[in-house]
Order: sequence, then structure tokens, then C-alpha cells
Amino acid sequence: MKLPELYHIRQKVHTSCLQDVKKTLVERVAESRILDHVAPGAKVVVAVGSRGIPNYPEVVRHLVELLKDKGATVLILPAMGSHGGGHPSGQVRVLAELGITPKKVGAGIVTTMEMTLLGTTPNGIALWADQTLTECGHILLVNRIKPHTEFGGRIESGLLKMMAIGFGRRNGATEVHMRAVQLGYERTIREVARAYIERLPILAGIALLDSPEGKTADIRVVVPAVMESMEEELLSIVKEGSPRLPLRDIDVLIIDEMGKNVSGSGMDTKVIGRIMNIYEPEPESPRIARIFVRDLTPETSGNALGIGLADFTTQRLVAKIDTEATRINCITAVTPEKARIPIALPSDQEALRACLETIGPRDESSTRLVWIRNTTSLVDLFVSAAALAEIDPATVEVLEGPLAIEFDRDDNLVTLLRGAV
Repeated sequence: MKLPELYHIRQKVHTSCLQDVKKTLVERVAESRILDHVAPGAKVVVAVGSRGIPNYPEVVRHLVELLKDKGATVLILPAMGSHGGGHPSGQVRVLAELGITPKKVGAGIVTTMEMTLLGTTPNGIALWADQTLTECGHILLVNRIKPHTEFGGRIESGLLKMMAIGFGRRNGATEVHMRAVQLGYERTIREVARAYIERLPILAGIALLDSPEGKTADIRVVVPAVMESMEEELLSIVKEGSPRLPLRDIDVLIIDEMGKNVSGSGMDTKVIGRIMNIYEPEPESPRIARIFVRDLTPETSGNALGIGLADFTTQRLVAKIDTEATRINCITAVTPEKARIPIALPSDQEALRACLETIGPRDESSTRLVWIRNTTSLVDLFVSAAALAEIDPATVEVLEGPLAIEFDRDDNLVTLLRGAV
């Protein structure tokens, strides 16, 4: 089959971002008056840990500075469940990859993992907490509000989930994911987060919102009393502005890279229309016949959770997989399906040919092919003529094309999306 030619398009999205992240953070914290409760000498724990958040180290550093100005002693807690292999040194390494180190943010990082059982929730969920959280005067959370890749709800990924999955470290993450099979993810998160709010000295959460092109759009200070309702409101705002693939039916989707810094599931399940877990129905849209993922991001450090969502991949990607990190993350998250290795071929050309040979009677003029950098980079993308014909022309701008798909001497794709959003 002859390969279709491609068109470089840009989705029209409403976008805005903060011009001065530090200034906004300082203003929001001052307006909230949360630091009025921090006395000199108080021990404050700042919980962090999500990947792919723009300006994350800067926000944490400025927050630490504000706390130190009040005379507080500050510690950084890796609140990330089983990431980094589920052990302290691995989680410290993950934070370093995010740019969060003692030197860069001005505070020490908790390098132990002593756990305390605080009791159980009304439905009998064990409430584990890192001992550091039970020995401090105040707790602040810093996380992004965004859609979750494993479920849909009025609250998804954000401050409540960071508490539910991160405060109990690997023990807590395992318990929450297991109970989500029984109770549902959102219900479990809400119940566990409420219990933490009742039993731990949570001062506030710093909620970060991203713009469609991956910049910081807003910062909100959220106090515990309104955390659930505020997360619902902020998630609604984020969903409204989140870009998606511009058509419902796709024959072949090429994804340059996947990884934990892109999405908790390696590839955003809401973008590709595949969730693959036992406690959530599959999305109705988009419908993608074949997904070809080419490589892992360096930032994922070999964690390939989500590779099972693809149909084809490359042998170079498989060679980069850290099987232990992937295994631990998948089992803790109760999603072993996402560690399944798809058919891995020696080159991009062979993988792309395999995609085209398994979509039915299509030719270069009728194949709806879409090529993206990753599932968070959806403003700039490449599409075939058949795909372009099904996209509302009012929603995109055609930048160039038609362009031939080219391969290098090793039969790997010559990347067209380098540097694109």
C-alpha cells in the first residue's frame, strides 16, 4: 500500500497563561491568609510528586521561601504511591528528574517510608499515612488539576487524589486501587481524602491549572473546607479547555513518545479512547483502529505502564523498558493489562506497514492517519487527506502540505513534529 501524504494542521484553542508565576503564587497565598496559621518554628510538610507539570520546581521553591519567611521548617514529601519502584531512593530520584531537589527548592526531602495506620474509613478502607505527616504542624499539597486517565468523574486528578494515593505511599496506593475495583475510583478517593482531612493537619492545597499548550494558566489556593467543591469547579474549567484529537474515527494513530511524564497511563486514555481496566467502561470516542507508539520518553525512566494500550511498537522502545518499575506500578494500580507488550517490530517502517495491513480495505486516499508527538501535545499535528476531510475546517488551520512520509537509513520515521506543541 502506498503511504498517504500528510498535512500539518494546528487546532484553534482558546489559550492564556500566567506572565509571572511567582507573583501570582505570592498574591494568591497572601489573599488566602493561610500562612497566618504558621507560627515560627512550625514544621511544615509540602507534598509533591506529579510529573509533567509546567513550572513545578519554581512553584515549590517559591512556596518554601514563603514558609521560611514565616520561620517554618519545611520538608518535601514524595506523595506518589508506587512510582519510583515504590521505595524511598526511587522516589527521590523521580523528584530530582522533576527538578525538585533540596538545592533547587531549598528544603530537605523525606527519604524514609515509615508508615502509620490511622484507622479505617466508613467503608473499611485502611488509612495509611507516612509518619512524617503525623509528626508535623501543617501539610500543604501542590498538584495540578486535570482529567484522570483511569476514570471519569466530577473530581479526577488533583489534590484529593494526591492525598488518597500519595499520603499512604505504596501501602496506601495499593489499598486505594484495590478498593476502587469495589467502590469505584471517585468514591474511593473522596472517602479517603475526607478521612485524611479529618485526621491530619492539612493547611491547604496549591492547585495548578495548565493551558492547552502546556503552560501554567492559573494558581489557586484551596482550603480543606471547600476542597471537594473547588476541585469540581476547577476540573470543569480544565476539561472545557482541554484539546482532543479533532476527529472521532481514526484508522492509524502514530504517537512519537509515551511515558509517565506525559500521562499517568503513559498515553492519555481519554485522548486515545482506550482505558483497559476492570472498573471503568471504555470510552465511546474516539474510535482508533490501530495505535503505533514509537518510543519512551527519557523522563519516564523505563516505566512503560500503558504500553499495552498500543497495537504496535518498536523493538527500541521495548529495550528501554524497566520491567521492575513497570511491574510494580501496574500491579499497585490494579492494571496489569497496561504492561502487555504489543507486537514490537525492528523499525518504524515495518510497524507502520503492519498498521496499514490490519485496518481493512483502505488505500492512501481513504486512510485516516493522524500523527502526534504525545497525548498532551495536540495543538500541532499531522493528518492524512482522508482525516482532514472529516475535520471541521473552522476548528483548525492548515499550515502546510501535502508532505510525504519519509524514513531514514534505518527505516525509522523522519520526525516532522520535533518542537511542535
